[in-house]
Amino acid sequence: MDKRIKAYISLLILLVMFNFFFWGEMLGLNLFIFLLLSSIVLILLNDENLRNKNVIVSLLAVLYSLAMVVVVNSEFTIIAAIISFMVYTGFIHQAGLKTVFNAAFTAMADLIIFPYNIIVELQYYSGKFKPLRSFFKITRIAFIPVIIFVVFYSIYAYSNPVFNSYSVSFWDTIGKYLYDIFKNYPVLRFFYIFFGLFLITGIIFNRNIRTFADIDGSFLDILLRDKTYKVHSRVKPVPKKAVLYDLFSYRFKFNTLKLEYRMGLILIFLMNALLFLLNVVDIQFTWLGFDVKQVDNLAYYVHNGTYLLIFSILLSMAILLYFFRGNQNYFTKNKLLKYGAYLWIVQNGIMAISVALRNVYYIDYYYALSYKRIGVMIFLLLTFTGLITMFMKIYSKKTTFWLLKVNSAAAFVVMLLMASTSWDVPIAKFNLQNPEKQKIDIDYLLRLSDETLPLLESEKELLNREYYQYNFMFGDYANGLHEYNLRVKGFIERQNRYSWLSWNLPDHNTMNYYKDFDISRFDDKLRVEPD
Repeated sequence: MDKRIKAYISLLILLVMFNFFFWGEMLGLNLFIFLLLSSIVLILLNDENLRNKNVIVSLLAVLYSLAMVVVVNSEFTIIAAIISFMVYTGFIHQAGLKTVFNAAFTAMADLIIFPYNIIVELQYYSGKFKPLRSFFKITRIAFIPVIIFVVFYSIYAYSNPVFNSYSVSFWDTIGKYLYDIFKNYPVLRFFYIFFGLFLITGIIFNRNIRTFADIDGSFLDILLRDKTYKVHSRVKPVPKKAVLYDLFSYRFKFNTLKLEYRMGLILIFLMNALLFLLNVVDIQFTWLGFDVKQVDNLAYYVHNGTYLLIFSILLSMAILLYFFRGNQNYFTKNKLLKYGAYLWIVQNGIMAISVALRNVYYIDYYYALSYKRIGVMIFLLLTFTGLITMFMKIYSKKTTFWLLKVNSAAAFVVMLLMASTSWDVPIAKFNLQNPEKQKIDIDYLLRLSDETLPLLESEKELLNREYYQYNFMFGDYANGLHEYNLRVKGFIERQNRYSWLSWNLPDHNTMNYYKDFDISRFDDKLRVEPD
């Protein structure tokens, strides 16, 4: 069968599925089936790229993340599944891609060229089928006459009352028929179908967008050195004149590379000395003898300190990346600079551990586990990965491209690992262990997923108090038990509206928990005041 015919059959099947699978449903089993079938369609239409290692690995990532959508069904797992599918689409469309981020960019580019896809397909079929070609020809010819007709029709309708009455009657009849159509298929549904068409054409039609694949193919993993181009990281390097430190050329007569080396050595020496003092203080105060009573404001100490220290680590990596971007890697007398860079990397790793400990102390003291705190730990994990790869880059003379490729792959793996479990229940369980019950953040607990509702059922006495409820820019006081009842009632009503397409394991378990409850119990909207 012709590949174009396969593409159109696949487009029709996927568009029908999109129309019925997602309208009025939540993402669950429907997303699993739709993206699984879409993955199979991509294999059928791009079978020549199936043996590519990146295609196979990204396909396994899609299958894993889709399984997590059904088993875990958190917002994070859904995002991970969509990103994994985008990466897989990019790799299977362009086998020459090497990086995760450029694969995702390729998939986005396939979506953006939606108008081009429509024009290309219309041009193809207008040239192949005479009736369609005649239709487009007549349309082009009749465009201006129709506009003039509408102008004169409006003039006659407003100038002749009898003609206007017949006109109104005619359009009322047309409007009635349109109302009957849109009553079952509202206008929003047509926009929804059009959105589905936009997505599916980007998935199916491979327009061979090689821009990002060419970018990946133009860079090397290891810095090379030759007489013509000196040190370079490109497959086909372009000669360029060194302009580094032109500002200082009138003061210093020696070689630019030596100038850069000496400036780098002074900077790294100063930073190592400063960081050594900071790490000694942190090891004494944070690692060995941390006492929360010695901290005036633990929240300020953790929040402001954490973000500034993470920024300092990233800034340190950027500085090292600058100094070891080219010729400095092959400078014969750069051992002292390299050892100083290694020490700076190690000391930044120690500081990252101090940041992690601050985060842990904050969580443990306030019983305030949250997605923000988990996000900080994930970011620190990626920072450690960045420091290790920075060490490898300097030691093995790797390129910046290699650094970005490895770290983007690491971020992709961490994303999949984070999607392997639901964090809402552990967060709720940990925060509810706070012995000072009045300090528990009820507002945050009630904003967690529906999976935590059975856990809150056993804490109704705790919920039965006033708390300040934040709503974007504004807020108001609410009763926790009252809000909990509304959450449960809303959950049960939504689940009764959904079909099997929205099925997922967490909602199934939560629904089973409440199946023997009398739903009228959650109708009470009176706030019950504690004794």
